[in-house]
Amino acid sequence: MLNFLTWYLTITLLGWLTFPLVYKLFPALKDRGYSLARAAGLLIWGYAFWLLASLGALQNNLGGILLGLAILVGLSAWAARTVNGLRLAMSGVEGSIVSWLKSNIRLITTIEILFFLAFAFMAIIRAANPEALGTEKPMELAFINAILRSPTFPPRDPWLSGYAISYYHFGYILAAMLAKLTATSGSITFNLMTALVFALSAVGAYGILYNLLNSDRRPSPKGMLLTVDRFQDRLPSTVHGLPFLGPLFLLLVSNFEGFLAMLHQWKIFWPSKSGTFNFWVWLDMKELSQPPDSLMPIPDRFWWWWRASRVIQDYDLAGNFRETIDEFPFFSYLLGDLHPHVLSMPFALLAVAVALNLFLGGWRGKTGLFGWQLNVSKTGLFVTALVLGGLAFLNTWDILIAAALIAGAYLLFRVAELGWSWSRLEDFIFFGLLTGLAAILLYLPFYLGFASQAGGILPNLINPTRGAHLWVMFGTLHLPIFFWMIYLWRGEKVQADWKSGFALALGLLLFLWLFSW
Repeated sequence: MLNFLTWYLTITLLGWLTFPLVYKLFPALKDRGYSLARAAGLLIWGYAFWLLASLGALQNNLGGILLGLAILVGLSAWAARTVNGLRLAMSGVEGSIVSWLKSNIRLITTIEILFFLAFAFMAIIRAANPEALGTEKPMELAFINAILRSPTFPPRDPWLSGYAISYYHFGYILAAMLAKLTATSGSITFNLMTALVFALSAVGAYGILYNLLNSDRRPSPKGMLLTVDRFQDRLPSTVHGLPFLGPLFLLLVSNFEGFLAMLHQWKIFWPSKSGTFNFWVWLDMKELSQPPDSLMPIPDRFWWWWRASRVIQDYDLAGNFRETIDEFPFFSYLLGDLHPHVLSMPFALLAVAVALNLFLGGWRGKTGLFGWQLNVSKTGLFVTALVLGGLAFLNTWDILIAAALIAGAYLLFRVAELGWSWSRLEDFIFFGLLTGLAAILLYLPFYLGFASQAGGILPNLINPTRGAHLWVMFGTLHLPIFFWMIYLWRGEKVQADWKSGFALALGLLLFLWLFSW
């Protein structure tokens, strides 16, 4: 209990210390980055500490960690001085950080309560089964303990003496930082970090949806709207309840496997006669293709819920089965794996916030290089590179998706501002190359010591995935989209452009099919 309270107070204080900085860095967001302040502070603090320790300027000890924190506090103090009394960029009224806090008490209270409840909820779940046994948990605990014991960076490999960790291990550095600052053992840190990532993701998802629903709609120079949404017109001036759908669908909603497992156990859709159509055999999902093995109301197989992470059944062209792992957030949290794909979740949401801030024109400015010109400030490019590079260090697989999202947001911002032309593709490519190069340079010590198992790109022509399994995996996330489309369809009637719609849909499907090779 004492460790939980210490971590809660530490990360809450970190969020408040970071808020003046994110307030300045995210001017286009309605919450000014408040919901993401904790994650942003942890990223910037960790980056400063890791970089200086990797360059030999700091030791991996409490003094080095505090110096990294002092750098973050200094940046935030600078931001508080420069932003205080300035014009609020997106609202057009005079104000300061203090006046923003006073006028957003309800939002602040909601986020603080959500963070505490989410942190406590997952901490209680982990306390019921705290052992780091099975799957990859021993490896993850070994990384944390190795970083705690390494005097310098790069941290020592826990298995191969004399070598450094060659893995995307930034998340474990962040966990070890908090462990040393709060005097927490590695085994307790393992579970508290899992709970912390869950809570950071909860408030991050809430904040993203809050900003989407409450974003200001501003005419661009070309008379277009940066956010056009008839649904938004029917909302109250400020929405606080609907954003809870963000953490609900991100962290708690599963895929359809659990629901199907219950139907299977109750023998629903199971044919009474042999030779007739069998839905479960057609669906082809391992245990569910076999008759129920008991009369229990719920499945009684050992770890029956594990099947939810293996719903995709791929076969090559010769008919050989290829297992595909398709974990989703709540499965990972229930399992208790503190793997990089879990550790990176709050920072992936931070990348979404970067994309949204770009799309809404939050970093207007001029940045030129080699004759190319971007309508983004140097601050915006640096923040983008810092977040993208941090994602690659946290979980390398996230970098391409985040980079495409952010570059696409910049492309849409330019289209809304100037209209479409082929030069917008030049903007897209140059922005992506510049931020990608900057992201690599900012985290260069990591790449110099990193050796990946990947050896190149190989076309994949032999593992087709059935559409039925796509719906089992992602159908629960499609439901709110369908309800929203029905809501729009039943509302204001507009003239449909069926020709362009079908052309766009078919073109996108063709592109994805070719890209999947």
